[in-house]
Amino acid sequence: MKRILIVCALGSWLPSCHEKPGGANLEPSFSVDTVQIKRMDSITAARRRIDSNLLRLANNSPGINAGAGKFTIGIPPGWRHTDTVLGNIRAVMFDTASGRNGFRTNISIVSDSMRGLSPDNYLAGTINGLAAYVPQFLLIGKGIRPIAGRSAHWIHYAQQSDGTDLENICYIVNDNGIAYIVTCSALKGRLRQNYPAFEHTIGSLTIR
Repeated sequence: MKRILIVCALGSWLPSCHEKPGGANLEPSFSVDTVQIKRMDSITAARRRIDSNLLRLANNSPGINAGAGKFTIGIPPGWRHTDTVLGNIRAVMFDTASGRNGFRTNISIVSDSMRGLSPDNYLAGTINGLAAYVPQFLLIGKGIRPIAGRSAHWIHYAQQSDGTDLENICYIVNDNGIAYIVTCSALKGRLRQNYPAFEHTIGSLTIR
């Protein structure tokens, strides 16, 4: 099963829990490996987005990109916005204009068909994929909250990327069998100060 590579970021301000995810043997329908996007700033992404071959691959990928063009979302004030293609995955990316330690706080939005999985099983597959593929993955918490008038799962986890400690919040919003995955990522210890920007974007999500 194809896996989506995106940025996932979870906020340390969220309540923490350490439940064992169900469906431990599920094939991950979605996995998050932040390395590819973390290395790509918006300027590089802008160069890629004009590649017609990449766009053709993305538009012809069944399941992946199922929700592309079916949502709107607001950019945090002062941040940069890029629509890009990563492999065969269409992504909307926001990041800060300046970085710290070679890293820019960022948000990414991608979509995927849930392939008939329930929201709980899709979440379990996501966590399994993270645990298998993300360096130094540590699940800190998970839960449910309303986003865009729908019940959305969130997961909060820590990881390392090229030796840099990160914290991530990944929100999975289910609408008619399509998962809209919004990921917020910051350096470890700097999630709280980015809470207003993250919530600005999460609160503005509209699914058509």
